[in-house]
Amino acid sequence: MVLRNYHDEPFTIVWSSLPIVLGLIVLISCVDLILAKRSRKPAYPARDSVLDNEPARFLPRRTNRGSVVSNVVLVLLGGWFLVMGVVGAVEENWLWPVLAAFPAAYFLGFPVLRAVGLFRPGGVWLTPTRLVNEQFGLRSEIALSDVDTAMPRVDDVRVVPADPSAIHHKRRTPRLWCARLVPGEMLILDGIEGGIDGLAAEIRKRAEVAQDGGQRRRRRLWGQR
Repeated sequence: MVLRNYHDEPFTIVWSSLPIVLGLIVLISCVDLILAKRSRKPAYPARDSVLDNEPARFLPRRTNRGSVVSNVVLVLLGGWFLVMGVVGAVEENWLWPVLAAFPAAYFLGFPVLRAVGLFRPGGVWLTPTRLVNEQFGLRSEIALSDVDTAMPRVDDVRVVPADPSAIHHKRRTPRLWCARLVPGEMLILDGIEGGIDGLAAEIRKRAEVAQDGGQRRRRRLWGQR
């Protein structure tokens, strides 16, 4: 009679490794948090750019959400679920790959999208006529003349339009891996030069200039008639 040693079965080994994986994630996250507090880097400097054949001031966003540490954590989680699904399918039954498929795809989706440049911090473009923001798979755009106000909050700037339909959103990644989309308004994450207070003030100033220019053009047109 041959006795089976369950401790040596691949499925048992993979399953029992979960506490080790979680412990590594906690340790890596704690170390990264301590280092981030000790060495906070300044925002990237703004630079002149061109957006759709229009001169623009580009404010790139600096954030640790796309750091190597977060990628390692996501790969550890996604990799564990992937291995669990494969080993479970071979050693146990079809239910394990079904259960592991979604979390594996979700966690591994972020580093994959980052690698191809779709899930990125992005930044803010300010042109003479438009405000364009890109952050983590979401691109939002509004004409400056349609901006009612811009309000700084704890970690973002809330841009409120005069007409909710004036803001145009476009997802560059699937919904699961995309930044939060709020219909009718634009939320701009922090991490850019000048901070949220400086950005909100600059948006309000540029919106006033664009609206004044539009009013002058309309008065000239009416005068010609």
